[in-house]
Amino acid sequence: MQQIQLPQGMKDTILQECEKKKYLQNTLEQIFESFGYEEIITPTIEYYETYENAFKNIQTTDMYKFFDENGRILTLRTDMTVPIARVCASKFKDSKPPFRYRYTSNVFKVRQKFAGKRSEVTDCGIELIGLDSKSDVQVLCCALEVMKNFKNYTLEIGNVQFFQAACKVVRLSTEEINTLADLIDKKSMVDLKIYLDSLYLSEKIVDFFMHLPFLCGDVNVLDEAYAYCFDESLKEVLDSMKECIQSLNELGCLENVTIDLGKVAHLDYYTGIIFEGYVSGVGTSILSGGRYDCLLKKFGRDLPACGFSVKLDPLIDHVDVQLKKKFILYYPESKQTEAMKQANKLRKEGSVILEPSLNETIYVKEVE
Repeated sequence: MQQIQLPQGMKDTILQECEKKKYLQNTLEQIFESFGYEEIITPTIEYYETYENAFKNIQTTDMYKFFDENGRILTLRTDMTVPIARVCASKFKDSKPPFRYRYTSNVFKVRQKFAGKRSEVTDCGIELIGLDSKSDVQVLCCALEVMKNFKNYTLEIGNVQFFQAACKVVRLSTEEINTLADLIDKKSMVDLKIYLDSLYLSEKIVDFFMHLPFLCGDVNVLDEAYAYCFDESLKEVLDSMKECIQSLNELGCLENVTIDLGKVAHLDYYTGIIFEGYVSGVGTSILSGGRYDCLLKKFGRDLPACGFSVKLDPLIDHVDVQLKKKFILYYPESKQTEAMKQANKLRKEGSVILEPSLNETIYVKEVE
């Protein structure tokens, strides 16, 4: 007999896993709602061109694609930020910003065989659209409120402008910027030095890029970073970050915050602050976000924006849930109606399963 299998990268969520995931979702949604974010639900399917319009270097191999009846390419959404940008630029084109949206939706990415990652995950997040970088602290506070629900967490904060400003001063080409970013992100120090030497840059500029991967740690890293700044524009980025960190400190939210100025991923998307949340025991970031001031413009409405999403599935085993009581009510078939009446009363304490029995009396057993 042929074994029934799931497609690669897919996973069933069952029984107590569902309870934990639902509890986690409700907890996060209550936090987002308390910060004034309103829910948006978008279709699972988008036109491929919607994502093609959003990203310069779209990874088509990561997308589930198919055709509609007219031959246009469709795709399962790979994130929620792009669909929300589309909605904001169309449904709310005549509305005055700022907009505060929240969502809980499944997103899809094709994962390579043996990669060990899921192709369908549930993202729960927010988007703050229409306010500039001075509002970053609001988004960070919301992210930290989420992280407080887990033990031993860290929120890493960086800013892609630090790297971008340096590249702009040096007048590097797009290809050179992408190569540098890849080497810095991977912390490939030998290859990074060889590549920097090939660009014939000054010693001070090379020193900046060589130290960038290691400018990470507690908030004092920001003070250390000033020593490597070879232009005023770099100092301005650090000044902005210090102002944000100072606000977090005054709000009592700095305890689990670290700095990583070597975060240079997704340069065609992020335009400022970038951050990731980590929980002890989970092998990947569970929260990620940042500022993306250029995305909405691609949909016809030039608005700054900042947001983040939380991946619920890796957190299922890291959330403490007080599960509801469960009872099994055994009854003889002759007393089914009486048993149902008793079950209705008992459901105020928890869930009740009615189970026929050969015994002549009704009795209840609590499930451990």
